[in-house]
Parts: sequence; structure tokens; C-alpha cells
Amino acid sequence: MQMRCKRQPQERWQITRQRIWQRDRGKCQGPYCQDYPEWSLPLKQAHVDHIHELSRGGRNDDVNLRILCRRCHCLRANHSHQGMIMGALRDGIIPANWREWVWEG
Repeated sequence: MQMRCKRQPQERWQITRQRIWQRDRGKCQGPYCQDYPEWSLPLKQAHVDHIHELSRGGRNDDVNLRILCRRCHCLRANHSHQGMIMGALRDGIIPANWREWVWEG
């Protein structure tokens, strides 16, 4: 039986966030930002996404992490991201027809 991986302690997570942000050069790795290679996110605005969810056996290893902008992170098909959707709608980050834009990955 595989044990579920837990989130890192906050201090360690901040170091991990910065390392992943530097590795990805502050660029969103989501599908909607690929056409804008010159655009980069400040570290404070960058979301670090687990490619394979922790709840499904994913880990905190660097190969399982990537930088996403808020929009791409909200629109990623992942049940744990549902809490972000209402705030993103309210803030105009995602369109009202956001379900059409959901992506797998």
C-alpha cells in the first residue's frame, strides 16, 4: 500500500517554490500561456502545481512540480482546484464559460 504524500512544511515549501520558479524561469507551463514566451510571473503571483495530485500518489519531487499562472491553475482539470474557481470568476481571471477551457495535464 502506497502512503499518501503530505504537503511540505511552510518554510520548506517556500524554498521549493523559489527553486521551481527559477527552474521554469518564472514562465507559466500551462497551455494558455505557451504563445507568450516573453511573459513571466513574479514569484509572489506564481502558482506551483503538482502534476500528479498528492491525493493520488503524487509527490513533492521537482519533476512533479511546475509553475502555472492563476488562470491556467484554476482551469486545470483537478477536483482540488475547485475552491479557486469562484475567486477567479469574481476577479475576472477566468471567463463565465470556464468549463469550455478546462484542460487535462
